[in-house]
Amino acid sequence: MTFASAIIRRYRGVLGRYSIVIGTYTNAIGDSGGDIDTGLTHVMFLFLQPGGAAVIAAAPSVNEDFSTPLDGSAITIVNTADEDGFWLAIGTP
Repeated sequence: MTFASAIIRRYRGVLGRYSIVIGTYTNAIGDSGGDIDTGLTHVMFLFLQPGGAAVIAAAPSVNEDFSTPLDGSAITIVNTADEDGFWLAIGTP
């Protein structure tokens, strides 16, 4: 198994023309990141929250340039090996 992400909830048009999408990400043994497909056309904000009971070695980060809206179909994140968690994206559908 490799890095995977899944959408668990969509809130369309709750912030005017913007939508909120919530999902999860999981890593296989030794994996340390991958691409999240938010289902949004453009992403203005992405929040990453590691899950689990253990303390993480480093905060997860987005490996993209937010100077222009991101294509929501492939946002690359980098995180500690084997880390799973949740994400929240805000953008246009």
